Amino acid sequence: MDNLPAHKLGTIEPLIQAAGASLLNLSPYSPQFNPIELWWSQLKAFLRQFSPSTTKMVDILLATAIDLVNPKHFKNWFTSCCYCTSSTWNLL
Repeated sequence: MDNLPAHKLGTIEPLIQAAGASLLNLSPYSPQFNPIELWWSQLKAFLRQFSPSTTKMVDILLATAIDLVNPKHFKNWFTSCCYCTSSTWNLL
């Protein structure tokens, strides 16, 4: 479970345990364990290359960046953040 305050309510843990699951709290936020940060840093660098001045240009650049990303990079980002990348990721 992450550190969102809404997840820390006293009623949450009993509900999780009632479903037969156990609760495991994540450590405080750490960008090196978040694959989104690895993508975000590259996306920001990509956008800066073009210095978009309109929201339409930002939209076009975001769509282009998403089309350009190599799915294997996503696997590598998750692997470097210690997430299991076996099973379905092997299809990439």
